[in-house]
Parts: sequence; C-alpha cells; structure tokens
Amino acid sequence: MIGYDELARKQIETFYKNIRASGALTVAQSLNKSLESQRAIMQSINDNMVKPYQDIAKNLENTVPKSTLSNFAKINSDLSGIPIKQLNKLFPYKVQVNPELYKNVAEQQMAFIKKMRSWTKYFEQAQKEINQKYRSLIPTVDLLSEQGWVITPFLDMDLLFKFRNKSAEECNEFMTEYYTKDNYKQFYYEFDQLLDDFVDEDFDKGYLNQLIKIRKLVQKDFENSIVLINAAVSILEFKYIEVIGSVSTGKTMSQKGIKNYLQQHENSNQPAFDYLSFYSLLTALSQFMSYENFKVGVEKTRLTRHSVQHGRYDPARYKDTDFIKVILLIIATRFCPDIYNLD
Repeated sequence: MIGYDELARKQIETFYKNIRASGALTVAQSLNKSLESQRAIMQSINDNMVKPYQDIAKNLENTVPKSTLSNFAKINSDLSGIPIKQLNKLFPYKVQVNPELYKNVAEQQMAFIKKMRSWTKYFEQAQKEINQKYRSLIPTVDLLSEQGWVITPFLDMDLLFKFRNKSAEECNEFMTEYYTKDNYKQFYYEFDQLLDDFVDEDFDKGYLNQLIKIRKLVQKDFENSIVLINAAVSILEFKYIEVIGSVSTGKTMSQKGIKNYLQQHENSNQPAFDYLSFYSLLTALSQFMSYENFKVGVEKTRLTRHSVQHGRYDPARYKDTDFIKVILLIIATRFCPDIYNLD
C-alpha cells in the first residue's frame, strides 16, 4: 500500500509536470505564491474540523457534553448549510442509535489531516527546490542584461535554462529570433498587453496615446522605429518614475541608485519567479540608465538612455532589436510587482 508521503509526492510531481509541459507560467507563479500559506490552512483545518470530531469520539463512553455537541453542530452547520437547531436535535439521537458513528468519522478525519500534513511538508520542500532552481538562473539573467534584454512576464522562464553554457552571442541570437520571427508576432503580442494595461493614473493617457501611435507606425513599417526610439525612451523614463512613486530623477534614475536598491533586496523572500522578474528589470535598467562617455564619439557610444536622450548615439547604428529592447523594458517595468514597495 502506498504511504501518504509517497502518494503526495507522486501527485504533486504529476501536477508540476503538467504545468511545465503546458508552459503555464502564470499558473506556476500563482501556485508558488500560495505554497507559503499551506501550513496555516492545514492547521486551521485541524483546529476547526478534526478536533471537534476527536472530542466527541473521546467522550462516547460517557455522556457527551452539551457544549461539545453544540460546537460540533455549529461547525457542521457551516459546512452543510443545515440549521444548527436541526443538527442539535439530530446528534444526540445518532449517538444512541449508532455509537460508532463519531469514532469512524474521527478516524477518517485523522487520516485526512495526516495526508494534508504530508502535502504541506512536500509543498514546503517543493517551494524550496523551485526557488533554488530558478534563482540559479541569475547568471543567465546577467548575461542577457549585458545584451540589453529584460525578462518580461510573458517569457516562459524555462526557456532560460537553454542558455546555460551559451555565449552572449548565442543568447542574443535566440532572443532576437524569439521576438522577430513570424513578423514580430511575440513582440506585438507583448506590446498589445502593455497597451491594454498601461494606465495607472489620468496623467498616463498622453503617454498611452503615444504608445498606440508608435504601435501603428511600426506595424505599418518597422523601419519607422528609427524615429520612434527616442519617444519610447521618454515613456520608459516616465513609467519607471511612476512605478517607484517619485517625481524626482536626481537619485532614483541614477545607475548607482538602482544598483544600491537591488543590492538591498538581493536576499528578499520573494518567490523565485517574482524575484527573477525584479532582478532582471533592475539589472537591465542599471545597464540602460548608466552614463556614457561622450568623448568616444557618436559612432562608438553605447546605447543608453543617456546617449539617446542627449543625441550622442548615431541613429544609423540603430537595429530593430534596440527598439524592441526599449519597449520590453517598458513592459517589464509596468508589470513588475511594485519594485519600490518591498518589505
């Protein structure tokens, strides 16, 4: 006979296998977040359901106290919807007719809670393993950030495991292919998700109108992106400031400020999926918001907010992916869980 621990392990492994096979990242994220509450839920079940059964079963050889029966009736009324008065009349009669009733129920409930405790234990272990597994992707995120790529909520993070032991060039080629194939299908899909969920306040609407026009112009001819990237950078700066809840760019927009904030929260207790999104965004922003040495000339400066906004990056050097990367940064910023409101 399969024990509860083994049964729980097999069932949960099957569940996770189905999630990975379907690529249901959102479901996996929600599940991962719920794991932390499992112990409290199981304890509540034990306190509110199991203990009353046990109390009644323990007293069956003697007279069952009225308070015990009333408590039992109340709990079962909440579960069944049967009025307490009816249950109060029913239970004493049942004790006389079938004295084994409560003993059997108590035994079943004990078996139930034993199984639930097993699941709770396995959930805790599963959460730990998931966090370790996905936090091991941090070096990969660093590599992508150096190439200007950010991880959005719409990218299946399991794809990142393919990048292990790959060169920066290979990673860049994969991401380029991912967002440009089928006439930029994935890029436009994520862009549309941004348009549907961009507005937080009334003053967002002007920037949303810009994004809508940008979307139409690049759909018409993607080469239009060469004259739209400056506007996209400005929108990124607006959205970033809005997310962190500040109207001043003196400190929060600096590369040093971003790095310091990331360092403060590198050991946070966020679930792995949330932490990777948070880490990817802050790392990519740190790269893009860095100051550039203009002395090297517009033909050699790196692509950063600084060089673009100050006209120190030769537009002839723009690639399609440069525009894509800026829009993805806006997307990641919009959908990142309140990056400046962590505990």
